[in-house]
Amino acid sequence: MTLRPSAFPTLILVGVFLAVDTATQLAFKAAAEAIGDLPLGLDFLASAAGIAFAWLAVALYLATYVLWMLVLKDTALSRAFPLTALSYVSVPLFAWLAFGEAVDARTAAGIGLILLGVALIGHGAEADAVPEEELTPCET
Repeated sequence: MTLRPSAFPTLILVGVFLAVDTATQLAFKAAAEAIGDLPLGLDFLASAAGIAFAWLAVALYLATYVLWMLVLKDTALSRAFPLTALSYVSVPLFAWLAFGEAVDARTAAGIGLILLGVALIGHGAEADAVPEEELTPCET
C-alpha cells in the first residue's frame, strides 16, 4: 500500500481519534467502577454527576464526535470506518494495563484477526478506489 503525502494528516487524525476513543472507554469503566452497584435511578445519576471520570468520559465522547467529523470531511466513510475497528485492539490492551482485565489466548487471537481484517480492507480499498471525479451522487 502506497501512502500519499496528503493521507498523513488524515492518518494522524484517525490515530488521535482512536486514542481519544480508547481513553473514553477507560473513563467510562473508571466511572462505572466508582458508581458501584447502585441501580439505575436518581441515586445512580447523582452519583455519576459527582464522579470526575464520568465527566471526563462525556468530554472525551464529545471530542471523538469532533474528531470523527474532521476525519470524514476529507475521507470516504468506506475507507475511514474500518479503521475504527482498531478500538477493539486498543481498548482490551489498555483495559488490561489500567484495570488488570484478562487478555486470554482467544482475545489475543481475535485482536490478531481484527488487525488482519483492517489491513485487508485498507489494502483493498486502496486498490479498488474510484477517483472522486468519476463518482456521481444518487438522484432521487
